Amino acid sequence: MMHPFEIAAEPVRRRIIEVLAVGDHAVGTLNEVIAAEFSISRSAVSHHLRILRDQGVVVVQPDEALPQSRLYRLDETFLERLDDAVGELYRLWDHRYGTVFHRAPIHPAIASRAPHRHRAGRKGQRGRTASDAADLTGFPEPE
Repeated sequence: MMHPFEIAAEPVRRRIIEVLAVGDHAVGTLNEVIAAEFSISRSAVSHHLRILRDQGVVVVQPDEALPQSRLYRLDETFLERLDDAVGELYRLWDHRYGTVFHRAPIHPAIASRAPHRHRAGRKGQRGRTASDAADLTGFPEPE
């Protein structure tokens, strides 16, 4: 099964999802609107609808008013999958490190190692001055 971001990343599929988010629509209406907006053929729209149907993004049901027509409806479980994927990004964001406020973890053995002397006789990194070697992270210390 495709990742929800992968499904919504394609502009045509994302637009179909947006149109269906406001309500159910007949396949003919979707074909007309999407084909006109993206200048693509009706068969290309049908291709994207089939992908959305196969991935469980939309549900198709017969139109009671016009039995020969089918209505497409956005499946709420897709929105839940998308919401879960966004939630996972927030969990990662909350536990990020390497920023000004959360330094990247440093292995204790590396942090406690004394700077060694290079052939040139300077401590620390070759070609750096003492002030350059003081903060190798590139980030200011948090206040």
